[in-house]
Amino acid sequence: MSWNAVDALSDARTATESLLLPFDARTWAKLALVVFFVGTGTNASVTTNGSGSASSGTGGSGVPFGSDVDLGAFSPNEVLSALGGVSALRIAAGIALIFALLFVLHSFLAAVFEFVFVVGVADRDVRIRGPFRSHLGDGARLFAFRLLLGVAAFSLFAVPVAAALLGAVSLGPELFLVVIPVFLVGVVVALLVALVLGLTRDFVVPAMLVEDCGVLAGWRRVLPTMRAEWEEFALYVVVRFGLGILVGAVMAVALALVALVVAVPFVLLGGALFLAFSPLSGALSVGSVLLGAVVFLYVVALAVAGLFVSVPVAVYFRYYSLLLLAGVDSGLDVVGRPDEPTDDARDAGAGDAAV
Repeated sequence: MSWNAVDALSDARTATESLLLPFDARTWAKLALVVFFVGTGTNASVTTNGSGSASSGTGGSGVPFGSDVDLGAFSPNEVLSALGGVSALRIAAGIALIFALLFVLHSFLAAVFEFVFVVGVADRDVRIRGPFRSHLGDGARLFAFRLLLGVAAFSLFAVPVAAALLGAVSLGPELFLVVIPVFLVGVVVALLVALVLGLTRDFVVPAMLVEDCGVLAGWRRVLPTMRAEWEEFALYVVVRFGLGILVGAVMAVALALVALVVAVPFVLLGGALFLAFSPLSGALSVGSVLLGAVVFLYVVALAVAGLFVSVPVAVYFRYYSLLLLAGVDSGLDVVGRPDEPTDDARDAGAGDAAV
């Protein structure tokens, strides 16, 4: 017996090679941008804590720009006083609001880019602006579906915790009789939600493109195929999970090597700046600013390099799911053979202007 979930592995490799080779910088750059939103990339998080002290001849609260500053002389109360007496709670709430808005914006753009990604790999012609405008409504519907599903799952944890904090449930040994089952149920629900979101991304999104419908209608289109070919989809989930672990380990090693290679020019530049400014006591602040800029540029360069490294992985997994879907349901075939786009693929990207 031939399994589509197995055959699609080699077909996905062939399709990935046909899209990414020979190397084209514009194609890879566009895919790196897509991967930044849809995932299968790396999120570099580097925290740098730099401190430097120099003797200061001024004791007033106003410090002129470019003068030596003793960072240890500032207390939290002085900082708050300099900010006009704004409370720490308000500052924290403002920062949290900004991050929340950025998260929502990123999530919305990620939903739209899911369709941009499918159209790009299906047409084997990666574009950004045209597909983004064409599928803005589809992305909004996918975003709303993800948001509602996430809120529903989060409520299973938030409601019991809020009840305990507000005193609706007494804190004591009997609380564990409630917390443990809720926690276990929450874990199961979280896994189910992750599975639903993954299947939505892998199979419902292309169904939405083919049928020109919403998320729920896309699920209604795909569900009969999933029921009829449940063995294929179950094997796909297992294979996809195993490949995810394996590729994650390989990516970790690759990104560590990339981090070392990318660091070489920045270390040389940082060393040159240190040697240039360290003998000059009056230039300490300028040197610190320049070194900080070097560190910042290194983090940016590392993030971009990580996205480029992750492009083949993201493209391969996207082709894998699309080819499996095409193998079990020819009516949902948007990708066709690795060397020739299908009419469905052309229709999915019809009207999308090239970048």
